[in-house]
Amino acid sequence: MRDEDILAFVPKNEENGSKGSKKEKERHLSLKDESAQEYQQEESDFEDYEPEMEIDAPVIENGFENAFGIITTGIDPLEITEAGARITGYISTSRRSDIRLGTYVIVPYGDEDLFARIWKLQYLQEYAVDDATEIHSRRMLRFNHTDEVDYKFLAYLDPICILYEQNTSDGSFLARRMGDRIPRPNTPILPVTEKLKIQTGLNIPEEGIFLGHLSVGGELVKTHAVPPTVPYYLRNDYSMGDPLIFRHMLVCGSTGTGKTFLTKNILRQFMSEDNRYNLRGSPEKKNPCLVIMDPQDEYSQLYEDNPDLTSDDDFIFGAEQVNFGACKNTKTFVAKVNGETYNGRSRAEQVEFTIPFEMVRNNSWLIAPVGMTELQYVGVDLLLDDYFKRSGQHTYSGFVDFIDDDAARDHYVESGKIHESSYDGIVRRVKNRALARVFDQPARPITEILGQIFKSGQVSVFPTEYITSSRIRDLITLTLMSMIVDNKLSTSGEAAVKETPIILGLDEAHRYLAKAGGEHSRMLISKFADAARQGRKEGLGLFLITQDPQDIDETVFKQINTRVILNLSNDAAISAMKVKKEFEKRIPYLKKGQMIIQSPDNSDMVEIIGLSKCVVKHI
Repeated sequence: MRDEDILAFVPKNEENGSKGSKKEKERHLSLKDESAQEYQQEESDFEDYEPEMEIDAPVIENGFENAFGIITTGIDPLEITEAGARITGYISTSRRSDIRLGTYVIVPYGDEDLFARIWKLQYLQEYAVDDATEIHSRRMLRFNHTDEVDYKFLAYLDPICILYEQNTSDGSFLARRMGDRIPRPNTPILPVTEKLKIQTGLNIPEEGIFLGHLSVGGELVKTHAVPPTVPYYLRNDYSMGDPLIFRHMLVCGSTGTGKTFLTKNILRQFMSEDNRYNLRGSPEKKNPCLVIMDPQDEYSQLYEDNPDLTSDDDFIFGAEQVNFGACKNTKTFVAKVNGETYNGRSRAEQVEFTIPFEMVRNNSWLIAPVGMTELQYVGVDLLLDDYFKRSGQHTYSGFVDFIDDDAARDHYVESGKIHESSYDGIVRRVKNRALARVFDQPARPITEILGQIFKSGQVSVFPTEYITSSRIRDLITLTLMSMIVDNKLSTSGEAAVKETPIILGLDEAHRYLAKAGGEHSRMLISKFADAARQGRKEGLGLFLITQDPQDIDETVFKQINTRVILNLSNDAAISAMKVKKEFEKRIPYLKKGQMIIQSPDNSDMVEIIGLSKCVVKHI
């Protein structure tokens, strides 16, 4: 029915354009004037009325004018149990645009505060009307106006903890405990404006390794402090055990989400002169050595300042304990590969090295590519063992001559030690041009320069981008990984490795720590799982970077305590992170710089935003 049809039913003698008598119109206007006077008198009386406040009502430091709304029991009962809680708040019309899912709030008890987050938002009609009609929808589309007063805006609170003052012999400090009190009806719901309350409420350390700023829905959480943002730190002291880097970190995100930018900012924080770690059996504290496997030739730029930083950035970084600026003690270690030349993007010192075939003695997987059968793996081990028992110099070319000899083949095949098809398969796979280009090149063996690589307070970068062969890139990375793990886990390991805290940054980690695809892969995964378990004691921290976290072997993945999650669009990758449902839904919508932090030994799960500028050079 049209509006015109409805208006046809209105009596003609009413004020809206009617032709009623003059007396009726005058009487109607007189009644309106009397009614208006009575309304104005009632409004004046209402303004003069001041309700008495309860004597024991809590005093709100910032006043009620900053409140989002009040706790209400008009819709749902107010209750809290060991299994959960139902706490509903009414949000006033002037503050509704400030509320988001995940917003942190305070509900005061007087002597304590309930710290909570908003997990559900809801509109309810104020009056019993049916707005699902054609007439109503057309009117709203025509005028495009909704009166907020006509609706109830409800926020449902999820209690995180109770904040209270803990008194000790040394004084008092803000502490937290589980939510065990129910707030009173009509208590104000307040924004959290104190940085300390937010950090305590979310169990965030007040100092440590800076990762970013707390946010909700992509918007920074602001306080009354200077600067107003809330920094998120990773625990980096021994007050509650070992620093969390030695329980390992993972940064994961799809291509183009800013993994390298973020990783540079995080890794730079570990290279402060004041950052020192204990080693088992030694009273001396040492700066860590940061070793980075760099597949895109980007991390050598840690050697240089970011020219875009301003004095304002300096002030903010200083106020929030953010380390920035060049790491001048940065070196680039370049594997000598026949036919390849490294030009490099950085002015950092370059040191060439080669991989001696002697290293294969205890690491046979270095020449055993994925795809070998188990019998071939066994055959490779047997051939290597016999070759290294021979006197003289052991080289890759010498090993190829050894296995390519017809007499040697007849010996192993006729004795039944290796089946002839397995033997021939081994020879085909080991006689590889890529291996010939990397082993025993004219440069110092890596085993002779360990003291230069693993040096306290140094950034040691191993670029592989200049190498065209993926097998050679993998060989170099696996060599270094094996060298670190072997020496860290061995009681007689090289002192340069054993006695230096090491943070191993491994980009494209899924390539090297993927689910085992063969016997030697399983051996490597097992070795790294042991290193991950013992890293806390041995001063070895893994810093893994990947876009495919679901491919990392579960035995290693379980040992990673801190997970930094950027935007992921792959359902399998998101599922592998095993985060809370409310955060899992946000992951595909995270913008560049936004991330979810999952670190149960550091804080509650939160969303943060990284720095908008890189603390070192980044191109």
